[in-house]
Amino acid sequence: MLSLSRFPRIRRGWQRWLPLLLFLLLSYLPLFWLLTSLPAQQWDESRTGVNALGIWKHHDWLVLRHSGQPDLWNGKPPLWMWTLAVSFRVLGASELGLRLPAALAALATALLLYRAAQRWIGPAPAGLLAGLILLTSQGYVTLHVTRTGDFDSLLTLWTTTGALAWLAYLRTGRPRWAGLTGLAFALAVLTKGIAGLLFGPGLLLAMAFTGQWRRLRRPAPWLALLLVLATAATWYTVREWAAPGYLGGVWAYEVGGPAGEQLEGHIHPFEFYLNQLAERQFTAWLVAALLGWLIGAWLPRYSRGWWLSRLTGAVALGFLLVISTVQTRMTWYDAPVFPILALQAAAGLTWTGQILARHFQRRVSYRAALAGALAVLALPYLAQWQYVRQLQQSRLLDPQLLYGRHLRAQARQLPAVREYLVATLPVLNDSPEFYCMAAEFNHGHRTTRTTYNALDQARPGQTVVSCGSQSTRPWLQRYDTQVLLRTDSCVTLRLLRRR
Repeated sequence: MLSLSRFPRIRRGWQRWLPLLLFLLLSYLPLFWLLTSLPAQQWDESRTGVNALGIWKHHDWLVLRHSGQPDLWNGKPPLWMWTLAVSFRVLGASELGLRLPAALAALATALLLYRAAQRWIGPAPAGLLAGLILLTSQGYVTLHVTRTGDFDSLLTLWTTTGALAWLAYLRTGRPRWAGLTGLAFALAVLTKGIAGLLFGPGLLLAMAFTGQWRRLRRPAPWLALLLVLATAATWYTVREWAAPGYLGGVWAYEVGGPAGEQLEGHIHPFEFYLNQLAERQFTAWLVAALLGWLIGAWLPRYSRGWWLSRLTGAVALGFLLVISTVQTRMTWYDAPVFPILALQAAAGLTWTGQILARHFQRRVSYRAALAGALAVLALPYLAQWQYVRQLQQSRLLDPQLLYGRHLRAQARQLPAVREYLVATLPVLNDSPEFYCMAAEFNHGHRTTRTTYNALDQARPGQTVVSCGSQSTRPWLQRYDTQVLLRTDSCVTLRLLRRR
């Protein structure tokens, strides 16, 4: 068996807090830098924003709505929309209100890894490694996860909490850890429905890998499971009662449909997620994680590293198999696995450093360990900086996403204009809808969304807001107009007379 000594104990206060302060400082760039520069994105992000603003517009916290009707396409439970609704009330309906909760959930997840690494791997440098490995993973810090207002960042916080609590329960048998596991996965279900349960096979596999089936003889894990099932049953029953037809939508768009067929053109092979990890999403750290599992297999039985390696291996394997079996495969469906992989990659790097130090009979000082961690992180961190910059470079390319910038400028420069048409292209795009509702929420405006297919329904004297030449040109051809405001490719027009 391989025996690893730990780094020297931390004796001074600055040695305890310096890595945490460094981590908090370095977390700003991947999580918060340029967070609001992109407009609300066309698909899921804008849809969740519309649902959350609809809570205030319709005064209904149970039935989420789109265009005034119960939203069956986005049939996920309401915890994320409730979070966004509170954020909008505090910060206003804006890109910041839409995205800050996801960024904060990601920071909480990284801090959780920081603490878990200190407990299961080693002292503070291991925590710094684990947290920043996660934040330099391009499959995690990306659009639709931590950089936009979608479900997956909060979901990942709950699934990571639940997995680590289950690890503690398997090792100690204490009921409180089983209870925390149940609570975390109940919140995961309230965040994204069935996606909150996809760690389940991995948690069972962890019991097999550690030989801890005897833990099931106690009532605590069964009570935890009951909490998860009762939470799910209560929500789906109450929601169906409030507006019948909800369960049919959940089956069509959340469970049966995605599991049985490749919806909306998302056609990818079975090995899609593994290819993503190797080619882009976890490229810098995949070898470190594999090395960690290899070393973990040789650690003394029931050592902390032994427990950690078996839990992370079981959860990652089980989760990736489940989402690879589902027919609809999206690039962000694997988001919950990245904290698990980051923790094991940090273990692999730390244990490798300890093995090398013992081989060369060197005592690793605390400063050397911290410097080594920062050196290993330097290039991936710079690559993440470049990646975040690239994500924002296309922010002005799609005119149909620019309504928010224009409507905010209009509210400042034309305060008397409070009722107007918002002309968009006749395609599915909830970004203009979100900004229309934001203008109503923030400024009390009255907006009506229309397209060039409804030109004859407008009348002279009305005000029209349009972005992009394709949606603006038909109005200029049909009406004599007065330009009230122009920003980028957007324009506010007063309709004078029909031509």
